Amino acid sequence: MKLLILGGTRFLGRHVVEQALAAGHQVTLLHRGKSNAGLFPQAEHRIADRNGELSALQGGTWDACIDTNAYVPRHVLAVAALLAGRVGQYQLVSSISAYDDAGYDAATGPHEESPLARLADATVEAVTGETYGGLKVLCEEAAQQAYGERCLVSRPGLIVGPHDPTGRFTWWPQRLMRGGEVLAPGDPSTPVQFIDVRDAAAWMLLQAERGTAGVFNLVGPAQPLTVGGLLQAARDTLNPGATLRWVDEAWLLAQGVQPWSDLPVWLPQAQAGMHRTDIHRALATGFTSRPLSQTLTDTAAWAHGLATPAGVGLTPEREAKLLAAWAAHAGH
Repeated sequence: MKLLILGGTRFLGRHVVEQALAAGHQVTLLHRGKSNAGLFPQAEHRIADRNGELSALQGGTWDACIDTNAYVPRHVLAVAALLAGRVGQYQLVSSISAYDDAGYDAATGPHEESPLARLADATVEAVTGETYGGLKVLCEEAAQQAYGERCLVSRPGLIVGPHDPTGRFTWWPQRLMRGGEVLAPGDPSTPVQFIDVRDAAAWMLLQAERGTAGVFNLVGPAQPLTVGGLLQAARDTLNPGATLRWVDEAWLLAQGVQPWSDLPVWLPQAQAGMHRTDIHRALATGFTSRPLSQTLTDTAAWAHGLATPAGVGLTPEREAKLLAAWAAHAGH
């Protein structure tokens, strides 16, 4: 296949390109030339900023385009205008943040027809925690309008694995490798979902080969997982000498501990519907997930020696204080 990857040098795009080249596909990358520009010398590189002019996209035809970095609908429409008649399938990487949090039951989670997030002002382009989901919805609608039955929309959840710039999942392997007593949040039976970036890339390439269209939630693992299962697997795989200390959810929240940021991946029971996202469509179209132990091992190996991004995870000092306070509270 001849593939056009919008992005392609960072995280998800990087893995898509790596796998596409390994499979023998011809790959063209459109990127700004600012991040890892020296990667993939065997691919064609076209340099452009999507907030500027896109003349670099002129010329050429492709069987499929995978767009990993569209955040406002203007980006989608500008590319579509230039690619008219020159591309087969178009894949937009959206997000499960596209769902309206109030539009699905926390006990069952969203499916592809669940209500979507809507912006009060559809002209806004500032990407924030409040606007991100609504902007992704507008990007989806722009893509569907432009490409019709040639459009595939994937809605990933938390994407994890090597080269993740956010540190959100990576914090846990790093924390387990440090050992000692590890604060484990809430009820171990609370669900968690995430997708290994390499599994997401493999599914996207498979759908490019098939010319699949439609909307698909793209979250893993393929089998349901709990926060207890995740942390126990992390301990067993990375550092069996570490000790998991389970701390009550209500108590943690009362101490001002922030789910997702202070303790990445974890959400309290009342918000855990996002971790129950329905993935039957993706499974039916060939989605598979690698063993959790492999994701943990590879992420830990890649992250060895790397600093945790600011604002991600509890500091060692705060974790120690919380554990001591919990022990006193619980009478341990």
